[in-house]
Amino acid sequence: MVVEPIWFSAQRVLRTVVQVGIPAFLTFAGVLPVIIDALGLPVDGKVYLWLVSAAAVVTAVAAGLSRVMAIPTVNRWLTAVGLGSVPRAIAKEQAAAKSPELQPAQFEPSTIDYRTEQQDEPRQ
Repeated sequence: MVVEPIWFSAQRVLRTVVQVGIPAFLTFAGVLPVIIDALGLPVDGKVYLWLVSAAAVVTAVAAGLSRVMAIPTVNRWLTAVGLGSVPRAIAKEQAAAKSPELQPAQFEPSTIDYRTEQQDEPRQ
């Protein structure tokens, strides 16, 4: 199976941090007083700091997994099981093609004839 390398893998990690980390952190910070009351823990800085650091660890683990999933070999395996960066059917189709000319088209052909669309400058 042919799977192209993931572009901008560091950007994917940052997007994971934004998608997972920030909402989880804000939700966790909002629910934190309820959790402390429900557990009957004394309200002090240590408990609060420990729970906030747990949210940070969850965010770091999500970012690390995102980076590992961007490794070409791992992405190829994930594509084989249907979780890769491209659909499995597309990867199989690209693998079946033996040369770049036989690769499936990525874009629809244009119906615009640019020869008729251009306005010629008057010659002097």
